[in-house]
Amino acid sequence: MSSFYGCHFSFDGIPCDYHDLTVYDFGRAQDVGGSFTSSGSVVEESIARRHKKLYYGTMHDRPLEFRLVFGANDRRIQSGRHFDRWDLEVIASWMTGLDGYRWLEITQPDMETVRYRVIITELSFATVGWMPWAFECRIVCDSAFGYTYPETFRYNVEGSKSIPFFSRSTLNGFYYPQMELHLSGGSFVNIVNESDNGRVFSLTNLPGGQTMNIKIDNENGIITNNRDHNLYMNFNMNFFRLVRGDNKLQVTGNCKLFLMCEFPVNIGA
Repeated sequence: MSSFYGCHFSFDGIPCDYHDLTVYDFGRAQDVGGSFTSSGSVVEESIARRHKKLYYGTMHDRPLEFRLVFGANDRRIQSGRHFDRWDLEVIASWMTGLDGYRWLEITQPDMETVRYRVIITELSFATVGWMPWAFECRIVCDSAFGYTYPETFRYNVEGSKSIPFFSRSTLNGFYYPQMELHLSGGSFVNIVNESDNGRVFSLTNLPGGQTMNIKIDNENGIITNNRDHNLYMNFNMNFFRLVRGDNKLQVTGNCKLFLMCEFPVNIGA
């Protein structure tokens, strides 16, 4: 059951108003709770003649799922226009059969900064007087989390710079942001996260005297640049990451640093 109280949503960049739709609330009690995913599945093993299992870790592999009910908005109801077969086809094509995840945004005050990355796996319609007026769909997210909207943090570094950085991620683990480094002739960049036990991200012995723009996908371990250099040979293989909450960063080098973040947030549904 979803705990949304907003009347509007947007899917794949298209607002529901475009199809004369609004969020419905069928037969729910006045006080309704929301849902979160489970805390994860335990990976462990039982050994003969051992009273405790061997614990290997916890897998947070269960995505957030919920149902969304929506139907004709006031304008359509007042005009007496139910959804015909053509309308059903258009709405089904908009929401189902897509290749990959799409963004779902719920319009309500406490969700103005977050959205879900989802696939709609089921879509059905409801009839009143044999006429289609409403729909219900099953939403499957790409993880247990919603995401904040993209935000870019920019820093100019000349020699050395201390940067206090707050990660809004509510993941009990590390968050790996997208990163860009713009160098104008510098030969190295070091980023120490003192809040992560002094973990060091380091690029050294870079081609000197060149302007170089470096893009780092820390989550997927990909480094590209506009000079087509193989920078993995210059990298210490510690991809940059953030701990939850406060991070104290120490950056050395001459560069412009960009951190692009879409923080995972455990907001439920």
